[in-house]
Amino acid sequence: MKNRALPEDYKPSTKDVEWFLNYWNNNHNYFNHGQALKKLFQNICKYNTCIEDVIIKCSTLNDFYSTNIYDISTMAEHILSLNIDQRLEQHDYSLVKDIAQVKIGGKRYYFYSFATKYCSHHQPDYFAIYDSYVEKVLLALNLRDAFACFKHKDLKKYETFMNVIKSFQQHYDLMQYNIKELDQYLWQLGKWYFNPYGLSFKYYNREEENPFPHNDVRNHFWHGEMMFVTTGQNVSYWKESGREQLNLKNEIIQKLARKYSPEQLGVITYISALYDKLYTNDNQSWLIEY
Repeated sequence: MKNRALPEDYKPSTKDVEWFLNYWNNNHNYFNHGQALKKLFQNICKYNTCIEDVIIKCSTLNDFYSTNIYDISTMAEHILSLNIDQRLEQHDYSLVKDIAQVKIGGKRYYFYSFATKYCSHHQPDYFAIYDSYVEKVLLALNLRDAFACFKHKDLKKYETFMNVIKSFQQHYDLMQYNIKELDQYLWQLGKWYFNPYGLSFKYYNREEENPFPHNDVRNHFWHGEMMFVTTGQNVSYWKESGREQLNLKNEIIQKLARKYSPEQLGVITYISALYDKLYTNDNQSWLIEY
């Protein structure tokens, strides 16, 4: 696991928001899941007066987001008992706390992130989603730029969290984006820099042009990572492909590969496949410099 952080000079901008929104819309997993949830929450099961509808929505959110609600029936019954539809229409922020607080098997739980997601998918333009990645971005930027007055623990108070989101939006002149778009941007930005277990791109950081000289091996790595990201490659596929191909390599290559995470090895495998197509006579000995 690695500790990661936003670059010291990073500043939210319309250019970066647009990059992440375009990436979301062109990523089949993100886009299709989002459209499925939109159809479920705003069309098929729009209201919360039927236990079957609420169970379907809770189960789907739990599956898509891995929210660790291990007793879906109890959560659904809890939501049903709150008669939430009018409060959703009124954009009542206190509803998040009421949904989050639930008693399961005699023990009280506070499923805050789940509750924000449940409200957001009903009213995406009024309820922002709380997530650990979003939290890390807000804390890091506020520590440097002081765009709002809050402490870490205050983000678990939903009205304060929404005020922080709106202050962030205003401070960085992002008023043209709605709450849902800010959700997508902040979550992806947080995942890009703070995900300790997933991909870690060493050379590509959303630049429009390759910053490395053509005869510099980093030029190849930047191009390969850029293509991996912008063509929406399946991370799981390349992780598995990397493992399979590694079994065919000699001990020296296997030893070198141990310094990479499975995700990084997957990216290297993709770069190798990409350059196989571009330059069939390249022996790719330069890959060990990654």
